[in-house]
Amino acid sequence: EWGRSAAQNVLLVGALDAARVNFAARLLGSLPPALRETLRSPQGAAAAMLALLLAPGEEAMAQQLAALASGGFEELGGRAAALSPLMKGLSAAFHLPVIDLALPAAKTLPEGERQQLIGALEAAIRADRRVSLHEFVVLALARHQLQPGGKPGASGAKRLADLKEEATTILGLVARAGVRADATGERQKALDAALAAGAKEMRIQPPAAAASLTLETADRALQALKALAPMQKAILVRGLFAAVTADGTIRIAEAELMRLVGAALDCPLPPLLDAVDPARLAA
Repeated sequence: EWGRSAAQNVLLVGALDAARVNFAARLLGSLPPALRETLRSPQGAAAAMLALLLAPGEEAMAQQLAALASGGFEELGGRAAALSPLMKGLSAAFHLPVIDLALPAAKTLPEGERQQLIGALEAAIRADRRVSLHEFVVLALARHQLQPGGKPGASGAKRLADLKEEATTILGLVARAGVRADATGERQKALDAALAAGAKEMRIQPPAAAASLTLETADRALQALKALAPMQKAILVRGLFAAVTADGTIRIAEAELMRLVGAALDCPLPPLLDAVDPARLAA
């Protein structure tokens, strides 16, 4: 359940307190020791990030490994496949923390190997010609954190009014994290309520519930929104939180998306499920 107000949501940006540090320690203790050790090396971190995207079924994984081999990523794919048994036992709630742990080591890879990792992630995702929400989060985080870009923490001067299309794209994305885009009945009402709640905070028109979304359009929107002025970023984050918590709860997929948006905008968010016992997440 989510009990914070719109103003309290914005205060989460950059927040770090003893409770969150304690949660991080408990979560680390819940990870398999072999995985924790693997994440310390750059090559191990890269393999772990790719392993998160390998399908649990043997046939689907074989299809992904074949796509990786044909793309020139056979060695990295093999290392990821070797780690897949460790990943299969992890709840989805642990995937983003694994990425958090992997990124510092992965950032030390030479630029060519960082680009190879991003290419391998793309190949694994596109092997079945579909992109899930979780796959989008992993790939977008890798792109934003590992590709050369602007100076971290740099702010622009644009207003939400200048980037309404991009803002509505991301609003639509986060609103649908907990509701199917083709929902009907009560689920359609929930989707409409989430879109309306976010748009109200941002003072923009809510996007059409049936608007199409692709990985490319969402990623371009995130890139463009980095040019917002600091206070405009705060309004955007407040609106996105209003959308994902319109029903009074926050789901794992929604928490992942909000942390992705925060990372992309240089507005880092702490773990949003810190009140939950890691043992429950692993159940």
